Amino acid sequence: MNLFIIIIRIIIHNNGIGIGVVDLCPTPPLPLSLLSLLAIDTLPSIGTQVLTLHALSTTTSSIDHQDRTRTMESQPHASFQVYLRLRPPYQQSPRKSNGENFLTVLPPVPTASDENIECMTSTQVTIHPPSNHRSQKIETFSFTEVFDETCGQNDVFGRVVAPILEGVLQDGRDGVLATLGVTGSGKTHTILGNRQARGMTQMSLDVLFRSLSDRISRLSESQIEQCNDADAEIMDADAFMTKVTSVIEPHQIPKPNTFPTKPSVDPYIVQCPGPPSTKYAILMSIYEVYNDKIFDLLAPSNAARRKALLFKSTRSSSDRKVVTGLRKVMVTNLYDALQVMGVGQYQRSHGETGSNDKSSRSHCFISLELKKLEKNKLDGSTKIKESTFTIVDLAGSERARNAKTAGDRLAEGGHINKSLMFLGQCLELSTAQSLGHTPKVPYRQSKLTELLFTNSYNPAAEPQIAAIVVTADPAGDFNATSQILKYSALAKSSVNLRPPTVMSGRSASGSSLFSHFSVVSGYTEERPDSSLSALSVASSHRAMLSQDMMNMIVLLQRQLKEADEKIKAAEKRAEEADARCLEIEMQVREEVTSDMELRMSMMEKRMLLKLQDQAEKEEMHVDHKLDILKRTLMETNDENDRARDMEIEEYVRELEAENNSLRNEVQALKRKRANGESPLKERSLNRLKF
Repeated sequence: MNLFIIIIRIIIHNNGIGIGVVDLCPTPPLPLSLLSLLAIDTLPSIGTQVLTLHALSTTTSSIDHQDRTRTMESQPHASFQVYLRLRPPYQQSPRKSNGENFLTVLPPVPTASDENIECMTSTQVTIHPPSNHRSQKIETFSFTEVFDETCGQNDVFGRVVAPILEGVLQDGRDGVLATLGVTGSGKTHTILGNRQARGMTQMSLDVLFRSLSDRISRLSESQIEQCNDADAEIMDADAFMTKVTSVIEPHQIPKPNTFPTKPSVDPYIVQCPGPPSTKYAILMSIYEVYNDKIFDLLAPSNAARRKALLFKSTRSSSDRKVVTGLRKVMVTNLYDALQVMGVGQYQRSHGETGSNDKSSRSHCFISLELKKLEKNKLDGSTKIKESTFTIVDLAGSERARNAKTAGDRLAEGGHINKSLMFLGQCLELSTAQSLGHTPKVPYRQSKLTELLFTNSYNPAAEPQIAAIVVTADPAGDFNATSQILKYSALAKSSVNLRPPTVMSGRSASGSSLFSHFSVVSGYTEERPDSSLSALSVASSHRAMLSQDMMNMIVLLQRQLKEADEKIKAAEKRAEEADARCLEIEMQVREEVTSDMELRMSMMEKRMLLKLQDQAEKEEMHVDHKLDILKRTLMETNDENDRARDMEIEEYVRELEAENNSLRNEVQALKRKRANGESPLKERSLNRLKF
């Protein structure tokens, strides 16, 4: 049976009126002998004294904060691995720092399975609110890994980006790297670096070209047509730079030879599988999400004439969506790739705010499409396999009051914060999915989340390798940083010391307890400024308070027991209700099934009758047509017979006439012969005459 710690605060005003404040919280079983008076706090500035009596348990091995709340979520996001990187302190501009650090990296906790403790990495960070903050909640956030202020670009690349590149080059999987954080927290520095150190983008390009080496090739015209169904404009790097420099002054584009070459990427070179004859082509495209619209950064044009691009499925990628209408550049070496990147960064939307001199006003996407060209030895055809590595530099969340934005900058900040809010919702719901829940992730609410999450839920393809690097300034904006950490962390734990609550004495023991407070206040009237006197008074009345406290504990035990019984009864009723619901559900299912079977049987009979009627009608119709055909044929035959009979009769008449003529001629010849005339002689004479 659990008991309660009772914190009794006696606030004694100068006028002698005592107010009792009781705070209750659960604790292990507590014997009365362990009750002790711990402290007396005096508040002379307001003319009051606070007497605090704590009931403690000395049998516990560790003392937790009283009346705190904990919430733990310990599963990773389904789509992203989340890393935290703390920004080093400002060296040149200490005025930008708001004060002391409110973030603390917790040391790694070894377990029984950890053999090499020195190689362990930190995964948790604690955030302590400033003393003047309204919420005094101490929160702990867990990440895949935490990079403190001493970690450099090489550390982040080796632990975050190198595994993604290995999956892209060796396994042909898609990869995504994104940075998230408050404006000015170091996102762009992580992605693009500075004059002293390269960023993740330059190091990734270096690894790609050095890993592929002499396998890099250009796409032929037929291969371009084969892999281009997204209305993309694919061109060579030289042709691209010629076209761009006709619009942009060449000196405005950063020169790659001025970029830093450190840190080195020698340890991260990837051995690509396949025979040496396998070739690779790299297509580079850069676009931004500005005011929730997609724009191509490699197609320079007037801001008023820029055309928003579509994100949709294509003929060859019906199972995934792509940005259509992009300009893609074939790059064959690091120099060309850095030139293209310089053009994209020059075209990206930037602006000056009160928080950052050069604040990114859009979310930038750098897409590297890897085309693997495998030649078939039998028919000589080329098979193209695709994988994409996307680097995303997200704009930073900001508060208009701190950034001092107005007009277009204020509208841009609103779109940025809105898209990041939707991103936070998607990350939180992804965590809920990994915990076994099945919420619907609303990634279509903004173009940013649609680009990041749409292809993450493609069941037909192997899941992409994705990572988010959350950047935070330990001495920056507490509210904005804590908000970013809340929805991006893999796990959260909070400890909140709640203020004491006023408890009215509902029982006789409560009334007796508060009656003793007036006695204490009477003693303090004699020596109101003496904390020692108050301590002696409290000691003398400890025995009196002990009985009341014991009564209070017994009462609370009884209430707790009753509450437990009510909970058990409610659970039992809930189980019975669940069983009843299940039984009702089965009955309803059976009734619905029988009803559906009956309806299906009746419907089947009606359909059979309709089919029979239709068959009879069709048979009658066919018989009628056959009768018509028969009559028509008979009429036609009769007419033909009559015509034939008439012809035969005419022919007979002609034959009879001819027979009569021949008969007459024979009779004439007979008569001539009888008269002695020779028919041959007459014929000869006729010939002579002729």
